[in-house]
Amino acid sequence: MAETNDRDTEAYLARIRRTIAESNRLVEQAGLRMAETDRLLESQGLTREQVMGFRFTAAQREAVNEELRHRGLEPLAWDDGSLDVSRFGGWEAGSARSSLPASQPPSLQDSSDSELAERQRKFGLMMKPFQI
Repeated sequence: MAETNDRDTEAYLARIRRTIAESNRLVEQAGLRMAETDRLLESQGLTREQVMGFRFTAAQREAVNEELRHRGLEPLAWDDGSLDVSRFGGWEAGSARSSLPASQPPSLQDSSDSELAERQRKFGLMMKPFQI
């Protein structure tokens, strides 16, 4: 019986190690993409902060969506000149809690709307440097 527990433990630890390795690889890829984006922006004489401050006209937004359609991609949803990113993360108000699978911890399943809104706000602030 102890041998079975040791094998189960080793298999569990192996899955954890694979998860950590995959996470590290994804973090490295994100870092490389950010560095490449910074190099591209620098070659254009721009910074991330400047790009985050861009406001687009209706004609510019339509031109972007037309180009995306031309490339076979889904058009972007714009709201008052800024990009609506809610569809990318599934963070629409009220939907995140109800879409949690039953395997999620009860603390996430039973969160109040104000707690959910606070989590969404913090997540948005955390992701702000990565938005273009």
